[in-house]
Amino acid sequence: METKWLIAFAIGIGLPILLHRTLLVIMQKKLYRLGMQRLNYRGMEVLTGGGVLIVVSTVVTLGALLLFLKTKGTPLSILDEGLLLGAGMVVMAFWGWQDDRSPDPIVKGFRGHFGALWHQGEMTSGLWKAWGGGSTAFLISLAFAQSFWSWLLAICLLAITPNVLNLFDLRPARALKVFWFLLFIAGVAGYYAGESAGAGQMAWVWFLPVITSSIFLFRHDAGGKIMLGDTGANALGFVVGYAFVITTPAYVQGLVLLLFISLHIVAEFISISQYIERFRWLRRMDSWGRSAKSD
Repeated sequence: METKWLIAFAIGIGLPILLHRTLLVIMQKKLYRLGMQRLNYRGMEVLTGGGVLIVVSTVVTLGALLLFLKTKGTPLSILDEGLLLGAGMVVMAFWGWQDDRSPDPIVKGFRGHFGALWHQGEMTSGLWKAWGGGSTAFLISLAFAQSFWSWLLAICLLAITPNVLNLFDLRPARALKVFWFLLFIAGVAGYYAGESAGAGQMAWVWFLPVITSSIFLFRHDAGGKIMLGDTGANALGFVVGYAFVITTPAYVQGLVLLLFISLHIVAEFISISQYIERFRWLRRMDSWGRSAKSD
């Protein structure tokens, strides 16, 4: 591995660590001032929208990485991957933030949101989020389109993965664990499919900031002090979709898309939390890292 990539990997891991404490203090104060306290599943008041810390930390670090790698003569096609990741996270987080700020958290699920539109003619914050996320996926996927079908596949993956993380963001730190697991699957699938060889492996430098930031936020989320909110779930979900799009072949993307669609259909009729409670090993994984107070 070239020296510049070793330095880039060090920046991707080290800068979020240096930024974490300062950003956490600033973020908490800002969220309190904005009145972002919400009741969690146990009826306790918790700050929501905490995913903004991950987004800010990641974007700042991506900026530093882009500047460094540009000075080292890195091809524009590789730099574009980092730029698009940062842009997609910001836009997806923006739409999630609108949902977190919404005073009406009652409407849930696709049936609920489309039911409100059909029966009341009301565009809920969830529908605005879906529209904004779909538009973002449409534009970003153009950069990776080699054919109509690859473009369509990229759109669908980038549009659906933010809501996949939302489906799991119902208990402390659950969404973060799912995020890490799905990124791991993307990495393994890309490696064994041959898509992550050579320059493709370097694409993972862009994911280091968000992974590092999410690890440092984990104890605050697991401790029931801060919720990712739609802000964080949207951004992290986009990262998952983006990882599959740029590091795995089309057949893997297609299988993952079918899995995520099936998950959404099942979630409309079956509670994911209740399903997890039915299996001891899932319960143990789900509760790992949580304090007794948060659980």
